[in-house]
This record gives sequence, C-alpha cells and structure tokens, in this order.
Amino acid sequence: MLLAAVLAAEGVSFVLVGSAALYLHGDRVPVRDIDAVPDPGEANLAALHAALGVLIVRGTVPSLRSLATAEMLSARTGYGALDCLLARGRRDWDRLREHAQLFPVSGAAVTVALAADARALRRRFKGRDGE
Repeated sequence: MLLAAVLAAEGVSFVLVGSAALYLHGDRVPVRDIDAVPDPGEANLAALHAALGVLIVRGTVPSLRSLATAEMLSARTGYGALDCLLARGRRDWDRLREHAQLFPVSGAAVTVALAADARALRRRFKGRDGE
C-alpha cells in the first residue's frame, strides 16, 4: 500500500484498482502488487514518468512516449510491484475517476475505485474468482 501513497505524494493522478482497492474497501484479500489506472493526460504521464525514474529498482524506465501508447507497464520498485493499466486509463479514466473515493494511506490521499468497479475489472482480467 505504501507504493500507492508514494505515487499520490509524487503528484501522480491515478485510480487504485485490483486487490489493493478491494482491501481498502474491507475485503480480506492478499495484496501482492499495486494496480493503478493513471490519468492519461500528458502532464500526468510526465509526472508518472518522473516518479518511475526514482522508484524503479530493476529494469529501465519506459520513455514518456511509450507511456502514452502502451497497453500496460509492470515495474519493480523499492516499495513493491506496480502494474499501470495505461490503456484502461485511456478508455475508462473519466468513469473510474468520477465514482472513485479518497482513502488515507500513510498520510496521502489515494483515489480508490468503487469496490464494484474493482471487482468487475478483477473478474474480467483474472477470471471468475479473481485468481
């Protein structure tokens, strides 16, 4: 969860989805990584790129241009694994953001998808039971 707080503190606008979102909503699910749907705007992708430059510990930082066109980015950071669902942001940002809620996480306000939205995405991409 700390990774989500760090991204928010770095000024990256995103909606937290996946198991971390469900955990914050009270579900008893293991959280193995952070799934973030970033705002697809140019300024936000620049903020994400800058944050990744500091956070990624293994692998290379993708180019800013690739963040604007890639389907997804998986990265290992000093705070754990991060999956940025970039294409999802380009398709569903407005809807996810409109219904999201703010949760305090380690002193930062993290935008979290509605539990129903997080569950629907999880079923769609990880199978019926989210596994």
